[in-house]
Amino acid sequence: MASIKAVIQRKPVLASVILWALAVIFTLVSFTFQDQTGPTYPLDRNFQTAVGLVHYKAVRSENIGTSLKITLFNPVPAGVSGYVRYRRYLSNDEWSTMLFQPATYTISRRGSTESVTGLGVELPSLQERAGKYEYYVYIGDGLGDPVSVTGDKAIYARYKGEVPSAVLALHILIIFASMALAARTVLETAIDGRYHWMLWATVITLLLGGFLLGPLVQYYAFGVWWSGVPYGFDWTDNKVLVELAFWILALFLNVGGRRNRWSIYAAGVVTLIVYFIPHSVFGSEYNYRTGTGHGI
Repeated sequence: MASIKAVIQRKPVLASVILWALAVIFTLVSFTFQDQTGPTYPLDRNFQTAVGLVHYKAVRSENIGTSLKITLFNPVPAGVSGYVRYRRYLSNDEWSTMLFQPATYTISRRGSTESVTGLGVELPSLQERAGKYEYYVYIGDGLGDPVSVTGDKAIYARYKGEVPSAVLALHILIIFASMALAARTVLETAIDGRYHWMLWATVITLLLGGFLLGPLVQYYAFGVWWSGVPYGFDWTDNKVLVELAFWILALFLNVGGRRNRWSIYAAGVVTLIVYFIPHSVFGSEYNYRTGTGHGI
């Protein structure tokens, strides 16, 4: 440690650049994991049939007013066909079936649009915020019975209100900054550096991103400002609340020139755990049987 501190003291600018780069890389890895593992991220996978490989995409989150697309990408092997079996989740609906049809389908997510040519279906839009479909995608090759690509596990797709792009982008940007600052604060603490301003910046950006813009995004999407404790069990809200509690404790134990490094390490570990819990787990959902639920 002494040799590392000596190098940092000789080349402080270079050391700072390296530490910032490490913090940003860590943040990018965490955000990529969050984006691709949550229950609203599209299933974008391959499925092997007797006549060849089929690439499919099953959307799991959509805006009210937009049909839900499930697609098989061209080139679809000759003889491949399929259908989607679906119903509203938490309802008394009977199962419905829709056959795949050849067409070009437009899929949008977070401001980016993709046109997919192949076989697909478009389930009609649900009208309730946090309303969900549960569905199965069956693919057949003409040589046997169609098979569900996810076995006996249903795929779930949740509907939400449209969030203005500027609000969503600002929310993501500030949360990204908060995560990078948290990582940088821990790294600065590890070298026994001047971390106090970083600690303040971490707490402020976490408050702005998670407790100002976060509820605003949720209000646009689901019509509620907060669905965590004490109003519900939304893990996205609750895990950020736990994260904030640890960073505020670290701030309290380090104000006035005090240096309590272990409180910052603890906050860093909690932040790591928070960002490796998939986004939207146990999120808002509408119950069609009772006409109630989070996100009304």
